[in-house]
Amino acid sequence: MKNAAEKVQVSEKHYDIDRFEKNASQRTMDFSELEKFKETNIYLKTTMFILVTNGSGSIEINFKHYEIEKNQILLLAAGHFFKIKSVSGDIITKTLYISEDYIREMYSSDMIYKRAKYGVKMYNTPLLKLLPKEADLLKNRMEFVGAVSNDTGHLFYKEMILKTVNIFFLDLSNIIEGKSESGQTVTVSRDEIYFQKFLVLLATHYKEKHLVQFYAEQLSITPHYLTLIVKRLTGQTVSDFIFQLINSEAKLLLKQPMYSIQEISDLFHFSDQSAFGKFFKRKNGISPKTYRIENLNG
Repeated sequence: MKNAAEKVQVSEKHYDIDRFEKNASQRTMDFSELEKFKETNIYLKTTMFILVTNGSGSIEINFKHYEIEKNQILLLAAGHFFKIKSVSGDIITKTLYISEDYIREMYSSDMIYKRAKYGVKMYNTPLLKLLPKEADLLKNRMEFVGAVSNDTGHLFYKEMILKTVNIFFLDLSNIIEGKSESGQTVTVSRDEIYFQKFLVLLATHYKEKHLVQFYAEQLSITPHYLTLIVKRLTGQTVSDFIFQLINSEAKLLLKQPMYSIQEISDLFHFSDQSAFGKFFKRKNGISPKTYRIENLNG
């Protein structure tokens, strides 16, 4: 019989939206599809662009709140935490996924600079307001990537993917550059670099490492300094980040009857099921058992 740690790898596929079936693909998503990911913390391992073509919503990126609306594009990079808080019933998005393998192969030495430059912008300013004509252009480029990615019988399939994705990036870069002030340089502070590294560590270790000291040691800084960085940049504490992730995934797993509450408790390395129950009730106002009953029944 599989233990909880083994089984959760299967579970993650249900909500890890950065895992599309291809190395580069485009998908149109409406209210019914986006609602499936509501209130789920998603850690992105590669690059994703979400263009809002209709409607509006509320999201969190790296635990910061954003309102989204028509003609805005989300620029999501590896290392982003992403959560959908709410979406309007008429929302429609175009989502372009590009695997890291394609990203690495796509760039010439000239484009490597652009990749680094816009990677920083994507990480620190992940929401971009577009003019209607800019939104239409990017929508067409995304659909073109989608059409090419579906033509798997093309003799030059990989080359076609790389070319179409490159065109999308060049148009996006042109739009971003046009919105920047003349001569503006993009810089990242030392604290922001620490914060980005912290998020990568967090995504890897949050299930078993719940103390600030562990993350500080990995970054070779003091727990106090890490706490100050996270608080200043986000308004939240390190513990807030850790326990938000645990709580979000615990709720997801409780909706799946193949996991016992004890297995979920073990997965997150609580001392026992009682400790997990107290944590869950403190966060949600009800016990794990009650939450499971309410959600499994409707």
